[in-house]
Amino acid sequence: MIDMVKRRFANEVEGVYTQKKIDEDYFCGYVCNIKIKNVSAPLIVYNGISDVCIKDEGYEWFEVYPDGANYAITIMFDNHHNLIEWYFDMAKEIGIQNGIPYEDDLYLDMIILPDGREIILDEDELHSAFCQKKITQDDVNMAYQTLKMLENKYVDNVDNLLKLTNELCNHFKD
Repeated sequence: MIDMVKRRFANEVEGVYTQKKIDEDYFCGYVCNIKIKNVSAPLIVYNGISDVCIKDEGYEWFEVYPDGANYAITIMFDNHHNLIEWYFDMAKEIGIQNGIPYEDDLYLDMIILPDGREIILDEDELHSAFCQKKITQDDVNMAYQTLKMLENKYVDNVDNLLKLTNELCNHFKD
């Protein structure tokens, strides 16, 4: 089978980009901060429940790449620093290329909203990629195993996720 996962780099979103390597008890990995600028039009997406604006002028994203993990998290804030969502990408691999963190996306995604609701996205894309032989059965299994681990860790435990978010964001305070 041919490996054709989508590689996504942390610095692909337009804006003011900074990144830090964090080695703490609560987190080891890269965190990238993007202060979104020069937006031609707001990005409004359907999250499985409702339409939500996730990218507009003055919004801020934190791209989180834990060491040794098979997922990345995008933490999204609006221009008033209100938390929009935590967006989890299941990944075949997390790595660094030319100094920039990346994820090899396995299509399956999960959103956790600030009120704790969970939304699973793109299972159809995962299965389509498998049927098209872009990914293997092992990749599909890893995506679901990673999803299950994240559900066990964070769903019904938003306080833990908020604590991690605050600690990571504090590394970027001026």
